[in-house]
Amino acid sequence: MLKLTEDSRLNVASGDGSSAATGALSGLGAIGRNAAHDSVAGLIASIILIANIVSFGALMFPGQLNVGIPVAIWAMLIGSAIGGIWIGHATYMTPRATAIDSPTGTVLILLSAMAGGRIMAAGGSPQAAVHGVMLVFTAATFTCGAVLYGLGAFRLGSYFRFVPSSVVGGFLVATGCFLVSGGIRITAGKTFTFDALLAPWTTAEIIKFAGAAGTLAILLAVRRWLKSALAMPATLIVLWLGSIALLRLLDLSGAEHGWYFQSIGTLTWWSPLAALHTSPLTWPMLIRLIPEIFVTAVVALISLITKVSSLEAARQGSSDLDRELRVHGIASLVAAPLGGIAGSLQVGTSRLLEHVGGKRMSGVACALIMGVVGIANFDLPALVPIPLVGGLVFYLGYSFIADALGRPYRQRAWIDMALAIIIAIVCLQYGYLTGVLAGLICACMLFTASYARLGVVRRHATRALVSSHVVRSPESADYLRQHGDAIRLYWLSGYIFFGSSEGVFEKVRADVEASVSQGVSHVILDFELVSGADNSALLSLAKLRSLCGKRGITLVFCSLSASSSAVLERGGFFAGKNKVGVFTDLQTALAWCEEQALAKSGIVVDSSSTGFESWLQERLGSAVPLHGLISYLERKEIAGPEVIYRQGEHADTIDLVAAGNLNVDVALEKGGSKRVRRLATHTVVGEMGFFRRAARSATVSSDGPAVLFTLTRDGMERMRRERPDLASAFDDFIVRTLADRLDATNRELAALE
Repeated sequence: MLKLTEDSRLNVASGDGSSAATGALSGLGAIGRNAAHDSVAGLIASIILIANIVSFGALMFPGQLNVGIPVAIWAMLIGSAIGGIWIGHATYMTPRATAIDSPTGTVLILLSAMAGGRIMAAGGSPQAAVHGVMLVFTAATFTCGAVLYGLGAFRLGSYFRFVPSSVVGGFLVATGCFLVSGGIRITAGKTFTFDALLAPWTTAEIIKFAGAAGTLAILLAVRRWLKSALAMPATLIVLWLGSIALLRLLDLSGAEHGWYFQSIGTLTWWSPLAALHTSPLTWPMLIRLIPEIFVTAVVALISLITKVSSLEAARQGSSDLDRELRVHGIASLVAAPLGGIAGSLQVGTSRLLEHVGGKRMSGVACALIMGVVGIANFDLPALVPIPLVGGLVFYLGYSFIADALGRPYRQRAWIDMALAIIIAIVCLQYGYLTGVLAGLICACMLFTASYARLGVVRRHATRALVSSHVVRSPESADYLRQHGDAIRLYWLSGYIFFGSSEGVFEKVRADVEASVSQGVSHVILDFELVSGADNSALLSLAKLRSLCGKRGITLVFCSLSASSSAVLERGGFFAGKNKVGVFTDLQTALAWCEEQALAKSGIVVDSSSTGFESWLQERLGSAVPLHGLISYLERKEIAGPEVIYRQGEHADTIDLVAAGNLNVDVALEKGGSKRVRRLATHTVVGEMGFFRRAARSATVSSDGPAVLFTLTRDGMERMRRERPDLASAFDDFIVRTLADRLDATNRELAALE
């Protein structure tokens, strides 16, 4: 038996070892598959980025400065490699591709023309001008890194988060159109204009374009019908190998036939630290270029924020903008002294990595390949047929345009769709930066118009529906309920500016004119939810003050913040003949207006013993003898401010207020207290805790002399035994009191919905 048990243990151990080995092999297989996916995706993306870098190099150093093209290409490859390795590893929402971006590259082209021209004008050679321009590029790269990292380190990214969906859509549509235009230029060598497209095409151009279109059709079919992660990279490999075989079969592989990209040539290494000692760039020249260098940083910032938002929209995810700023900043700071030119997020190529099955490390693989091309001078683009790259670029362009316009089309968001198209047209005509800025301006204008149309009056009511925290006698409460429409309450929120302040005036004026028969005596504006107000709001508020003055209406402000109060005071709003009331909160303001209305009503609450007995007899009903109830009550006279009972104490009494006023305060968790109710003469307090047999939920105190009649729990029990009819009448009185309060609360809630 023992032997069998040991054998069993051996078998189990053997089984565990086998499972562990199988799991290890499975894990290694998964790592291998991911590495293969990332390598293929990185290779494909790097070819497109290198082709883009080569074109930028030619634009940066045209004419006599063309000796600098190999230097610029090397610097962009090194900068893209450094940035891509760091950003691809450290950022969120991977995979990411990194290289020189169009807005920043455009500014660098202008910097090259300015700095190179000044050096040449000073008698410098083309080679010296190239070194001077490259030093300016290094300064711009370092400045971009410092600005981006500083904003991210101080967590200021949230202040730049406002990028409307229409701007993102326009950015993506423009990117798609640029990609389509680039695909036509790659395959047929023609610009994306009517004149160029309508000009005669050679047979070779037609065949190349047809090959790119066929590649596009195959890639779209694969994306639609094949869901495997291996489908896209396998298709691209097959197309690449098939294109090479076909060109060799047709004897078209030679460079003279133009079916492959031209060689990038021999790249030139350079070191900014070494160039400092020999460069003809003087400090006065560099100082005059400081504004343009900072413009480069601003353009890089706007471009990065827009691209991050675009990638978030395309992938329907979110990223940490502060982290993005820090990561891109570090990449530029490291690349600058090593001779690299700042690289940035590439939305199109990042999406390409995703489409061809690349994972997190595919962006790193893409960067490594560009670094190898730069260091080893490996002519990678010359190995890929042009129609294949053109079709891939067409595929990216189609994807961007379809994704950007498809979403607003499905949601029937026609304004967003139209604005995205307009922004895309501006981007295509005047550049990304101009298009994004124009889009932000349009979005701000639409927001202003929409916000102004919405207005700042979030809700309004009258005193007939909404009462203050003061609990008054039945006569006073009935009067305020019947004549409460004379007191108007308006809750304001948001920011009051020229576009929204007029809505306050128009709303109040319309209500006043509609209440001519009943009249309006008080208008209360609650500013508790107002974030601020500008000076332009004073005009509409002054018109409102003048209107109230002419109609004999008291204008009351409450819950003013320090900033809003300062704006009104600077405008002299609280001076002049039409003065206004100002209170710290809505409850205090409303209670004051109620007192003003009651003072004109002629209602006088009799606080004598006779008045108390008359009120209590009315509450109990004529069938109940009052002297019987009085015998169960204890009279308390309070000479001045005094705490009657505290929050948390046992509730064993009900108090009837015969004279004076009581305050009800609730303790706050963070310390201090808040006044929730004020009880006037001929009211009841303490009944809820008494009947629930619970602890006091608030502290009750008097703010001056008061007279109370207290019913203790012992007195209540004795009354139930001796006078059940009297106890029943008293219970009915308390129930009606609670019902009245509940009814008032329900009406207030209904009015505020």
